[in-house]
Amino acid sequence: MAAKLNFTSKVRAGMAAERVSAGERLAEADVVNIAQRDAGAPVVPATEVVQEMPVAEKADVVIALHAVQKISVDDVVSNPYNPRAFYSAETIDELAASFAAQGQITPILVTRLGEFPGKYVIVDGERRIRAARSRGDKFIDADIRDGLDNQNLYLRAYHANKEREEQTVFDDALAWKKLLDDGIYVDQVELGVAVGEDPKHISKVISLTSLPPFLLQRMAQNRSDVGLGHAYNIKLIFDRAGATVAEHWLQQVVEGKASVRKLEAAASAEAGARRIGPRRTHYQSRVQFNRPDGVALGELKLFGDGRAELSLKGIAAADQQRLAERVKTVIDQWASEMETPDVA
Repeated sequence: MAAKLNFTSKVRAGMAAERVSAGERLAEADVVNIAQRDAGAPVVPATEVVQEMPVAEKADVVIALHAVQKISVDDVVSNPYNPRAFYSAETIDELAASFAAQGQITPILVTRLGEFPGKYVIVDGERRIRAARSRGDKFIDADIRDGLDNQNLYLRAYHANKEREEQTVFDDALAWKKLLDDGIYVDQVELGVAVGEDPKHISKVISLTSLPPFLLQRMAQNRSDVGLGHAYNIKLIFDRAGATVAEHWLQQVVEGKASVRKLEAAASAEAGARRIGPRRTHYQSRVQFNRPDGVALGELKLFGDGRAELSLKGIAAADQQRLAERVKTVIDQWASEMETPDVA
């Protein structure tokens, strides 16, 4: 019974606060239904909720209910600005099993766009369409909304996922980068206003896209253990020490052995090691060469570890081979005069 009251109050609150259309009320109901189903709570059919509404409200919602229709699964295409990038195969299988046991509880939300003629573009319901396809279903229930633009495609799905606590910063990273790359939002400030986040947060999240896909995938799979603070510092470690070291620290986080502070220290240590770099060996002596007119030709550097480096410049192409032969003659003669070491 609690589930029914929650569902009803959710729909009524949406209508009173925002005076949304009947279609919008159904979308609000969709979010609650999915959240309750995923939590294991009983789901109340929308038709049952309608019976409890005042006549004025009931008429609008009944119209919206009749707008839900079956469409061909083959005619459905994914949201080009889907806020989610990472899906668990296990949850798809679970939803497919739910379809088999209870049927489709909530319709997918779709629209029609000129760039996808004859197709329905998913606004919200990617997981449901994947479950239907895994079962080999030919049709799926859909709520069709026309007149949506690319920003709507993203924001409606984004807020629905936030309601269901399905959205991760790893999904956000890829989605936000695409939105900016495609010019859907002018800059991080405009995008921040749209999603209610500070531009600095937007920038930090988008920086995660420099990580290899397999690291992002693993972070998303372990989202309960890996937060933005962990991910950002692993990104810094990756930039400074490579994928192997970053993967090691990610494993430490998953196992509960590395806090954000520990990762910060590791990232700082890698930065220090990169800044210092390998010690440079200085030469012990140097012989400089000049032309008769005083113009520098180059130098011979002699190092304490037995190395010698000859560097010359300004040699005409016609003279290079002749010079190389003379240098080789000198070195061969010098090598023949060296004492042969005793062999034990």
